[in-house]
Amino acid sequence: MRWLLASWGSHGDLHPFLSLGRALMARGHEVTLVGHPDWGEETGIAGLRFVSTGEPPRETFIRDHPEVMSRKWGGLVSLHTLVNRAIAPGFDHVLEALLPEARAHDVMVAHHFAFPAPIVAELARIPWATVSLAPGVVPSAWSLPGANFGRAGNGFVARLRNRFVWSAGRCITRVMVDPVINRFRARHGLGPVRDAVFGAHSSVLNLQLYSEHFAPRPPDWHASIRYAGFCFYDPPGASALPSEVEGFLARGEPPVLVTLGSTVVQNPGAFFSVASEALKSLDLRGIFLTGTSKNCPTYLPGNILTLPYAPYGLLMPRVRSVIHQCGIGTLSHTLRAGVPSLACPFAFDQPNNARRLEGLGVAEVLLPHQHAAPDMGHALHRLHSGDAPACARRLGELIRAENGPRRACEILEEVFSIRA
Repeated sequence: MRWLLASWGSHGDLHPFLSLGRALMARGHEVTLVGHPDWGEETGIAGLRFVSTGEPPRETFIRDHPEVMSRKWGGLVSLHTLVNRAIAPGFDHVLEALLPEARAHDVMVAHHFAFPAPIVAELARIPWATVSLAPGVVPSAWSLPGANFGRAGNGFVARLRNRFVWSAGRCITRVMVDPVINRFRARHGLGPVRDAVFGAHSSVLNLQLYSEHFAPRPPDWHASIRYAGFCFYDPPGASALPSEVEGFLARGEPPVLVTLGSTVVQNPGAFFSVASEALKSLDLRGIFLTGTSKNCPTYLPGNILTLPYAPYGLLMPRVRSVIHQCGIGTLSHTLRAGVPSLACPFAFDQPNNARRLEGLGVAEVLLPHQHAAPDMGHALHRLHSGDAPACARRLGELIRAENGPRRACEILEEVFSIRA
C-alpha cells in the first residue's frame, strides 16, 4: 500500500513518524512523509520520500513568542499562541503539499495537531488515521489535559473533577480554535466542525504511539483508540558516541544528563546554570545538551561536559539519571534506558507527562516556580536515594520488550486492508 505520513511540531514529533515509516517500508509498503522543510535532510537519511510544506523556519519561535510557554488558564494561553502564531500561518502551505500527495496514496496517517489533514482527507476522499504521541490530548475521566499540572486521580470525586476540567477546557478551545479551523474549512467548501482540538480526529483509528505501561488505557475510551507503543527512532549510522563523550564517561561515575529537548532549549533561561549549581552541591558529574553554545553557562566546573546534542538511545543507558523537560520524545528514551527522571515540565503536554512518571515511581517533579538550585539539588538527592532507580530499571525492561513500530504497522494493515 501507499502510505502518506503527515506530522507537525518538533523533532520529538518527527522521530516516531520516521520510525513508523521505516517499519512500513520494511514490510514492503511505499511511504511518503510531508513535513516542515527543516526535516528534509533527516527524513532523507532515514530513507523516506519527503515532501516539504515550504513553511518558514521555526528555530526562533519560542524566543519570539515566549507566551507559548505560558501556564495561564491551564495552558490555554499557550495553546492559543501555538495555534494562531505557529500552526494556522502554515495551513495553506500544509494543504498545498498534502492534497496532491493524498490523491496519489491509499491511506493518510496524520499527527493529532496536523489540522489541515482532516480537510485533505475530505477533499481527496482518502481514508485516514490520527496519531497521538502523548496521552494528554485524548479526553478521559481518568486523566487530565496535557498542559494541566495537577494529579488526575481515579476515585469518584477525582473523576468528576477531571470531567469538569476537560469540559471547561474543551468549551474554551471551541471558542479559541474552532473559528480559525472553520474559516479555513469554509474557504475549501467544507462545513464547520466542533471541537477541532480534541474531537476532530479520525473516527476509524486513533493510534497511540506510546506504551500502555506509561499510560494505561482508560476504560472510557472508544474502541477506535488503539495502542501500539513507543516508536523509537535511532538514526542510521549512529552506532557510537563521540570519542569526547566516551572519554568523559570512562573517567568517573555515571553522570547526570541535563537536556531540554528540541523546543524548550530554544529559550532555556537560566536552567543550565541552575542545574550546574545543583550538581555542584551534590558533587555529581553531568553532561549538558545545550543545543547551542549560547545556552552554556558562563562558568562550568571540569566535571560537566557540554554538547550541542548526542543520540539519546546511545547516551541515556550510560547515565545515572536525566533532568529534562518531559517532552514525550525525551521521556520515552528515559523509560527505554531504565533511568530515573527529574521532571521539570514547562508547557504543552509536559505537565501531564511529568505527573505520569511521578505516579509510576520513576521521577521527582519540579514545577516551574521550583526551578532553583536548592530545590533541584534536594529533588535530585531524593531521586537517587529512593526507589526510583529500581522502579525505572523494572519499567525499562517492559518498555524494551515492546516493538511499537511493528505493532503500529500491524494495526494499520488490519484496519485499512479490511476497508480497502
